Amino acid sequence: MHIRARCARTSKELAMYSWVIGRGGMLGASVEKCLMPDSSVYEPKNRFSWNDPIACSLELQQEVERFSQIVGDKPWSIYWCAGAGTVTASEEVLRNETEIIEHFLAAMRNSTGLRCDLGQLFYSSSAGGLYAGASSLPITERSEIAPRSTYGLQKLKNEEMFGAFAHQSGARVLLGRIANLYGPNQNRSKGQGLITAICQSHILRRPANIFVGLDTVRNYIYVDDAAKSIVRSMNSATKNPVGSVEMKIIASKQNLTISAVLKDCQAAFGSAPSVVLSRSQNQAAYPPDLRMKSVHIPDADNYEPTPLAIGVHRVYQTLLQSHQAGQLADVRS
Repeated sequence: MHIRARCARTSKELAMYSWVIGRGGMLGASVEKCLMPDSSVYEPKNRFSWNDPIACSLELQQEVERFSQIVGDKPWSIYWCAGAGTVTASEEVLRNETEIIEHFLAAMRNSTGLRCDLGQLFYSSSAGGLYAGASSLPITERSEIAPRSTYGLQKLKNEEMFGAFAHQSGARVLLGRIANLYGPNQNRSKGQGLITAICQSHILRRPANIFVGLDTVRNYIYVDDAAKSIVRSMNSATKNPVGSVEMKIIASKQNLTISAVLKDCQAAFGSAPSVVLSRSQNQAAYPPDLRMKSVHIPDADNYEPTPLAIGVHRVYQTLLQSHQAGQLADVRS
């Protein structure tokens, strides 16, 4: 493991030591890239054994100790951007994910060298999972939590564990409830990501399965935009009292129907994508309207957003290059 700083200053001159857990995933990679200019980024030597909760918990415990030795009495931030769970995930997958987080937080509490009052933790949660049953729109940080799936309940439980850790340890915690995230290099095996699925299906010349109506409204945020909002929100959280818990919805300023998304896909492809409307066994977990609007920490969203058409084009081109290189497997949701 080592600390990396991609700028002219040395790591000792940088204001914050940061560690992104899940740095191999789409969100984690973007968050780490966003952190690079202003933070010393900790890089574990090996990847974690996410499919083995016991092994992964031990690996995380070891890395917590290494991180604490490097940080010492300096300010630090940890971004939890890992997660294999989705709305369609099995209870075992969701349970394993929660178990790993529980052991990680225990390792943080038991660390002998880490000053929690100097640090902050980010947890990437799911706005769709937590607000699926919301009755008033648009959904904001003031909306009542209303999960309608095991996945949403799991995210709520994980948030509560991070909140308890903040109160017990003195660390500042930011809960980021993220809208529909998309971008290049999305994990297609997780069976989520409408835009990625449509792009892949078009390249492979087969219809894309859509499990909701074309008038369904969702909020889609490009991964680099989400990373900017997350990092800026965490920078703001450094001013919060020790032991505080803050929540931020990570969403774009635009809410779109599936029909509008398909139009942007057509512009990117040069021809209309083929789709098949299907019913899902988890239909109750897919409400017809989940429009969102973040009203908290507004300065974190003062960036030039990525238009959906441009984001779709980037996803399409990345997948097309993989296909041309013979690396695009036919992963069906």
